[in-house]
Amino acid sequence: MKRRNLQLSALRAFEAAARHLSVSGAAKELSVTHSAVSHQLRRLEQELGVRLFKRTNRGLEITAEGEALAPVLIESFDRIAATMESLRRAGHADSIRVTCTPTFASKWLVPRLVDWYARPGASRINIQTGLDLLDFDADRIDFAIRCGVPPWGDLCHELLMPIHLVPVCSPGYASESEALRKAADVLHHAMIHADVGDHGQGDEWRDWLRGNGVDIPADLPGPSFHDPGLAMQAAADGLGLAIGYLELIDRDLLSARLVTAFDHAIPHPYCYYLLYRESSRKDSALEQFRGWIIKQLTET
Repeated sequence: MKRRNLQLSALRAFEAAARHLSVSGAAKELSVTHSAVSHQLRRLEQELGVRLFKRTNRGLEITAEGEALAPVLIESFDRIAATMESLRRAGHADSIRVTCTPTFASKWLVPRLVDWYARPGASRINIQTGLDLLDFDADRIDFAIRCGVPPWGDLCHELLMPIHLVPVCSPGYASESEALRKAADVLHHAMIHADVGDHGQGDEWRDWLRGNGVDIPADLPGPSFHDPGLAMQAAADGLGLAIGYLELIDRDLLSARLVTAFDHAIPHPYCYYLLYRESSRKDSALEQFRGWIIKQLTET
């Protein structure tokens, strides 16, 4: 078969379906519809004149012909991805591009960069903050740090840390306000909200109250910020009580910028994850950064 006749879209669909043994899994990875993948598989089978999969009630079962083609494509696409990653990295002028949420950047990552730059030959770190998951290719991203629940398409994900929620405030607010003796007492205080993404106003407060067995009123008034870091800053400035992310405020607590208003922390439904391409593991500079972040967490 001549190269110009290769059906690259169909081959890519087959390669993904072969790895997942699922049309749905391939469609999710390729960000296309189930029917689009099915169409590409039928097109490839017609071109080759052989069946590549058997369709069963349990999903896809690869045939002998499919078994012959799959490893060739998997290795080829892996080599293409690794080569393109190497070329892309060469154009980065030895910089590593990281996108993370503003809160994670200000509370955890930036304060620890002094340790990264103390390493001989450390690559330059370029940090972009935001709440949306950027396109790794279009935005030339090496790593993303996001709070959520996996999976994230075809990106690799690695758990960085869980999150525990606890009410926090400034030392001045704590000394001048009525003491919190039970969890329900927070309802009598100024409650600061962090409303991110699809979260409604007060969702994190509701999680904490529910976790402490408190009946939750229909309305939880109070100022709202689109970033948890701003809500915690408002609490540090004496505006009221905010939900603090316990794993991110160790320096604030140590310096007494913030104090815990009630000691019972409850787990957040989301965790922080490190996201990256599989091909990044073959790049020594990127692998050093990944290893550095993991080491920072184990030593915290």
